[in-house]
Amino acid sequence: MSAPERSRKEAKRETRAALIRAGLAAFAEEGLDAPSLDAICARAGYTRGAFYVHFAGREEFVVAVMESVLGEFLDAILGADSEGADLERTIRRFADALVEGNPVTGAPGSMRTHQLIDVCCRSPRIRERFLAMLAEAQRRIERAALAGQRAGVVRKDVAAHSVAAMLVTLAMGVVQMYELGAPLSPDEVRTTVARVLTTSRGDA
Repeated sequence: MSAPERSRKEAKRETRAALIRAGLAAFAEEGLDAPSLDAICARAGYTRGAFYVHFAGREEFVVAVMESVLGEFLDAILGADSEGADLERTIRRFADALVEGNPVTGAPGSMRTHQLIDVCCRSPRIRERFLAMLAEAQRRIERAALAGQRAGVVRKDVAAHSVAAMLVTLAMGVVQMYELGAPLSPDEVRTTVARVLTTSRGDA
């Protein structure tokens, strides 16, 4: 690849990333419906024409922002695949993220989960991609549960896929409660889930 061609590709990546960052900031401040594409482009420092080089329209753009935010969040909680699976570490990371603030619990510059779910109810395309990301999270948690069962630290009397489904469902509910300001102790959530799912090696 020639230097000019590489520079053009890098410039396109930078433009796309800048638009996504601007969209996330606008969505965090005003919600997913209020910001206009013109306002988002202006915030990013690009024209509407530059926007359409990368995105077919608003729906595709919302998907891209969602993928960026939730992808980073899931990697932070679940770890990269290369790290290996560890269910206890996953539970601990999730509880820690609730305390510290994260992309799905209303931290500054974040996308609110309840707004995203509302958009999913209105857009089959966004809903399909959102559910696909949850399914990927469930697959990764299932691998962690299986690894824990093989190591004798996760209960073997519950199917790993059921453990994964329960944890994804619980995480969604906990995030919603946290966004609403309901009294919730992340430490208690972490401790309770760990006690329910894990066991000593002698009891495995």
